[in-house]
Amino acid sequence: PAGYTETTRGCLHTCLHCPITPVYNGRFFAVPADVVLADVDQQVRMGARHITFGDPDFLNGPTHVLRILRRMSDAHPGLTFDFTTKIEHILRHPSFFPEARDLGGLFVVSAVESVSDLVLERLRKGHTRDDVVRALAILRDADLPMRPSLVAFTPWATLDDYLDLLDFVEVHDLVDHIDPVQYTIRLLVPPGSALLAEADTRSWIGELDEAAFTYMWHHADARMDRLHQQVSRLVEEADASGEERDNRRVFHRIRCLAAEAAGVEAPTEQPFHDIPLKRRRVPRLTEAWFC
Repeated sequence: PAGYTETTRGCLHTCLHCPITPVYNGRFFAVPADVVLADVDQQVRMGARHITFGDPDFLNGPTHVLRILRRMSDAHPGLTFDFTTKIEHILRHPSFFPEARDLGGLFVVSAVESVSDLVLERLRKGHTRDDVVRALAILRDADLPMRPSLVAFTPWATLDDYLDLLDFVEVHDLVDHIDPVQYTIRLLVPPGSALLAEADTRSWIGELDEAAFTYMWHHADARMDRLHQQVSRLVEEADASGEERDNRRVFHRIRCLAAEAAGVEAPTEQPFHDIPLKRRRVPRLTEAWFC
C-alpha cells in the first residue's frame, strides 16, 4: 500500500501551463519536518509501505527534504518512496540522487512534457531536449529510474514532433518508464492559466467550455486532433482490457497510429525475447491515470 504526503506547498517555478503558477506565482513554503514525519508515521501504522511525496517539485528545498528523508529512513527502515522534480533540478543536484536511492527512493517523476525545444520554450519549462538526455544519465547512474510525464498534444507540437517523441522514447529505453496514458495528454488551459496572458495565445485559443472548466483549442493541423482522439481511444480500450499493462505492445500500436497519420511506414514490433531484461520491470504505482 502507498501513502501520500507533501514537504512543501507551492513552487519556485512558473511554467506557463502549470495550474500551480497562477496560485503561488513562484513562491513555495516548507512544511515543518515534524509535521511531515508525523503524517508518515500515521500512514505507516495504517499499513503504508511506500510514500509518494506529492510536492509540485520535491527539490525546491533540497536540504529540507534530505533531512526529512534521513529521519524517515531511520524511523522506518525499508519504507520506499517516490517524488517529482524538474529536469533542471536533476541537473543542478546530481549528488542528491544516489543518497535518495540509498534511503529508499524507487523512482522519480519528472515533467519532461516534450522533447521539442520549441514546445519547451513556449511552455517556459526551463529545460531543453539535451537537458533531458543529461538528466536521464544522472538518474541511471544513481540507479533511480525516471518516469517522465508528458504533454504530447499542444498547439505548437507538429506531427513530426509526435513521431520524434516516440523515437526518443524508444532510443532512450523509456518504453516501460512511461504509462501509455501519457501519450494522450493534451494541453489544458483553465481560467486563470498563465498562458492566457501570452500574446501568442490569442491566435489559437477558443471559447471557454464551462462544464470542462477549460478553454477549447484546435490544432492548425487537423491530423493532430484526429490522432489525439485515436490514441486516447486506443489507450482507454487497452486499459479496459488489461492490455494497458503491456507498455511495449500499446506503445507499438501508438507508433502505428502516428505513422499512419503521417503517411509513413510503421515500425516493426520488437519480439519480446529481444527486449533486454532491464526494460521489463520499472517501479511504478498501480494507478497510472494520476494526471
